[in-house]
Amino acid sequence: MKNLCIFSFTLLFFVSSFSQDSLLVNQKYFEDQLYVGITYNILMNKPQDLQQKGISTGVNVGFLKDFPLNKKGSVAVAIGLGYGYNKYIQNMKIQNQLPEFSIIEDAYSKNKFETHAFEIPVELRFRKSLPSVYKFWRLYVGGKVSYVLYSRSYFENTLEYANERIVINNLPNLKKLQYGPQVSFGYSTWNFYTYFNMGSLFDKNPATENIDIDELNSLKVGLQFYIF
Repeated sequence: MKNLCIFSFTLLFFVSSFSQDSLLVNQKYFEDQLYVGITYNILMNKPQDLQQKGISTGVNVGFLKDFPLNKKGSVAVAIGLGYGYNKYIQNMKIQNQLPEFSIIEDAYSKNKFETHAFEIPVELRFRKSLPSVYKFWRLYVGGKVSYVLYSRSYFENTLEYANERIVINNLPNLKKLQYGPQVSFGYSTWNFYTYFNMGSLFDKNPATENIDIDELNSLKVGLQFYIF
């Protein structure tokens, strides 16, 4: 966490200094600084019997500092700080503090794992914008580094006279540092958004029952709203 904070502040200082020194032409023009994203989370590279059930959602909110690179503001770079929540509803049971992973074969009530993360997005921005025009086409490409602050798995079975409930806080083998590329494209407030987590979600864990989660990662697809 300490290294991540040092990296973010160093990158922010570098971009700010570089822009103010030679590239920032119109200092009064800044766009798309507050964002809210809603996504559907898709697990990738799943073990054969692992299935997603229900709607696995994600929410991202944050602030991006915009640095225009030309007078019109049609090209810019941005770096920000944000918060991300991600939920994955599926049939992989997590139990014990090792923890142990297994595919649920019988009926159950609820099963999910979720994460809360601190995020650092970085974007290269192309847009059809002017200082007096607030609705325009945009294409923003870049990446995001996330640090998981808290994670939790939840399993519950109250069917057919069963009474089982398993909650594990801060999953010990879930990778805290995650990263990947992201793209947003759209017009005005509404923008298509996608992010691909390049690393696996979990570290290698010998305590599994006939499933391999070493390469399990995720793809996020949804909408990004720039509100200021």
